[in-house]
Amino acid sequence: MSSSGHLQRGQACFYCRQRKMKCDGARPICGNCERTNRAEDCEYTNGQKRARAEMLQESISRVEKRIYELEHPEAPKFDVALHQPYQPGRSRTSGPVQQSWATAEEPPMDMVEKLIDTFLSCSSEVGFFLNAARFRQSALMRHPIGHPARPTPAVLVCVYLWGLRFSKQPNLIAQEPAFLSRALNLTAKSLSGIHPQKVMHTLQAEILLAYYFFASGRFLEGKYHTAAAVSLALSSGLHMVRSTKGAPPTSLLPAARDAVEEGERIHAWWTVVVLDKAWAVAFNEDPHLQLQHQSSSVDTPWPLEMEDYQNGRLSPAARYSNTYNKFITSTPTSDTGTSTIAVFTKATILWQGAERLVRQWKPDMPRDQASSFHSSFSALDTHIEKFRASLVPPNQIRHPTPAMVRTLVVGHSVAYAATLQLYTLPPLRGDANAGRKRLAAARAVLEIIVSVPLQSFGFINPIIGTVWLAACQVLMDEIYKLRMQHTSWQPSGEEQGFISLLMRTISAISIFSGTCPLLTYQITRLQEAATGMQ
Repeated sequence: MSSSGHLQRGQACFYCRQRKMKCDGARPICGNCERTNRAEDCEYTNGQKRARAEMLQESISRVEKRIYELEHPEAPKFDVALHQPYQPGRSRTSGPVQQSWATAEEPPMDMVEKLIDTFLSCSSEVGFFLNAARFRQSALMRHPIGHPARPTPAVLVCVYLWGLRFSKQPNLIAQEPAFLSRALNLTAKSLSGIHPQKVMHTLQAEILLAYYFFASGRFLEGKYHTAAAVSLALSSGLHMVRSTKGAPPTSLLPAARDAVEEGERIHAWWTVVVLDKAWAVAFNEDPHLQLQHQSSSVDTPWPLEMEDYQNGRLSPAARYSNTYNKFITSTPTSDTGTSTIAVFTKATILWQGAERLVRQWKPDMPRDQASSFHSSFSALDTHIEKFRASLVPPNQIRHPTPAMVRTLVVGHSVAYAATLQLYTLPPLRGDANAGRKRLAAARAVLEIIVSVPLQSFGFINPIIGTVWLAACQVLMDEIYKLRMQHTSWQPSGEEQGFISLLMRTISAISIFSGTCPLLTYQITRLQEAATGMQ
């Protein structure tokens, strides 16, 4: 022991190290193992050798996998890296093992680690709101699936499902149907279990499934899981986190254990808002959450970056009220919401607000309704412009992570899409000033695409395809208009500039073709439409 009475690194027993428990170092059996009747697992290695239990676990795992290979020679082959623990210096990645695990209760632990890490690299794009470090640590614990120390089986299998897709490996992607079936079954019964995190993890599973179906072009199923997520978020009181009114009496959740867990709940609420509103715009439908009504009070504060909760950025005494309504009415507030996820959320709210307002227009409105509509249009237009002016460009944020850059790229694009959406109003189609504003917004979306290194993204939120289609359509309409205006076969300099921007845009976004069926379809449509432009 050290002079402070704490064990030095590596001197805890094997059992306590595996479970990240504080070990008192008592020999031959430490206090933890004595109290839990685990004397046979209390083994000290002092960092010089490997515990017998550890080697036995790995030996059993290798034997079981080899037996499966012999019994199932027809099984698909996967590159699952294993290693011989008794051969020092040999790499963990040496030697492929042929293993079919699609029908097993859970993949081998090395494949679990691979799928989780692959998923977490792009998890921000599909509504993952849980703390990534905590999730990874608990998911990789050496406990069977369903153990309360690990995430719920529903959210684990949904993460594996997305990990398969993010891998871009055909032999892994081929296993998606099996994992999707299991994810649906587990999520449907997840709330009936006894897991301590069943509510939040079921909500996370519903969100991941909604994004999976939307990205796959299976919209009806995506809408179903979106509705389930909205319902669970409301019944859990996530719209009233840190409310001046206190927690709702019907909330399904106990008090948050710490600041990080509270941050997860704040992120969860706004993730549901983005999911509901963004895809409602894509389908020209009303969202489930009608938050513009005063009766729909949202008091949850705007989200911070996830690490800010751990660093104490959210004051323990702070309370909030009417967060949503204060934003849409431009009411000044101390809760400014400047994080990347807050920017994306606000942009989505404005986008959906513009879409909703345009659908309310009628050519035969009475004069008083027409006057009210004009006032609402002007107020929203001004609000969108001020919001865009306040944005920090994606390439100018301090200490950015890949997730933050991706979120800002999508958030900025959606903010300009709000203007595009607003200026699709039928009476403005022939208005020159409206046309200039629409064109400027479309060009801004495309300039973002060509100025950011998208090739480093790996995956991007699939809602962005709707924005890209709208922006490219505006630019193509302008190109056709210019061609109709000149008599020469030689394109003007302005037309050539637009064509160049369009082609560079389509070339840049083509890296996402194949990442999911929806984006593949949308990018293909743009490529086909642009063929005759050159």
